[in-house]
This record gives sequence, C-alpha cells and structure tokens, in this order.
Amino acid sequence: MTNQNFSAEDSLRLIHSMIEKAKKDVSDDSFFLLLWGWLILFAAIAHYVLMVVVKWPYHYIAWNLMWVGAIISIVYGIKHRKKMQSKTYIGETMKYFGIGCGITFTLLAFFFGYHEMWTYIFPIYFIFYGFLSFVSGAILQFPQLKWAAIGCWVIAVIAMFVKFDTHLLLMAAAVLIAYILPGYSLKAKYKKMNSVSA
Repeated sequence: MTNQNFSAEDSLRLIHSMIEKAKKDVSDDSFFLLLWGWLILFAAIAHYVLMVVVKWPYHYIAWNLMWVGAIISIVYGIKHRKKMQSKTYIGETMKYFGIGCGITFTLLAFFFGYHEMWTYIFPIYFIFYGFLSFVSGAILQFPQLKWAAIGCWVIAVIAMFVKFDTHLLLMAAAVLIAYILPGYSLKAKYKKMNSVSA
C-alpha cells in the first residue's frame, strides 16, 4: 500500500516536472514563436501594402519570406538539438505537434495556390492557429494560449464576412495574439523564474 501511494505521488511529481520542463523548452524555443510570428506579421502587412496601396500585380511575393523562415528554423533546430541535455515525453510531443502543424500549413498553401483559391486560405489558417494554440495551451497548462485560440477562432468568423484584403490585416492580428504575445510572455516568465532560482 505504501509503495502504491508512493508511486502515485511520484507519478504526479514526474508529470508535473515534465510539464514544467516542456514549458521551459518552449520558452527557450520562443525563438520559433517569435521568428514565425514576426515573419508572418511582416509578410501579411507587406502583402496588404503592395496590393492595396502600391497596387503591384505581384503583391503575393511578400510570402516568399516563409522560405527564409524555413531555412532559419532548420539551421537553428539542428544547432539547438545538439545542445539539448535531456528530452521529455511532453517536450517531444510538442515538437512533433509543431512539425505536423508546419507541414499542414505548407501543404494547405500549395493546395490553395495550385487551385487558385487564395481568397479562402486565411480563414482556414485562423481556425488552425486556434487549434494549435488551444492544444498547446492545454498541454503546457498555459492559459494565455487558450485565450489566444479563442481570439483566433473569433477572427476566423470575422474573416467569413470581409474581403480578402482585410484577411491580410486579420492575419497580422492573429499571429500577434497566437505567436508573438505568448512567445514574449513565455520568455519573460521563465527568464524571471531562472533569475529567482539562480
């Protein structure tokens, strides 16, 4: 009985430590949240300016920034993996969940681009941003990501009733609440915790 009680307590302690480790890994890797958040925000605004203000026919070229993000992410990921001292189940789950979402976003872009259905892509992305934020917030027990998910879903509903050029501004708002603000929040939170424990 004593062993059973110890095992239950030990399991809870282990799960809690894994979640905290995963949170720390995400805060350490807030680089990815901030990189993609700022790149997408800049590309969305650049696309809007080129299309609405400048009226350049090749306004979509702004999204080529995503290739820059992909290269930087791969290089950073390889270097960071070598520095990692230990892995957790939750950390690995978050990693593969992120990779899966990245592949999904890329395939959606190719699909909608091939069929010239660009006017529908952003509402779909907003829904996926909400899903990604909600699940990540649940796994990491980080309420701000759950609120970000609700914000993204609200933006997805709004996007159904506005024109494509407004979708670009909504995209900037979506990545601000789903990537940039949580990225800085996680970074600040764990920087503070590390300074207290030091």
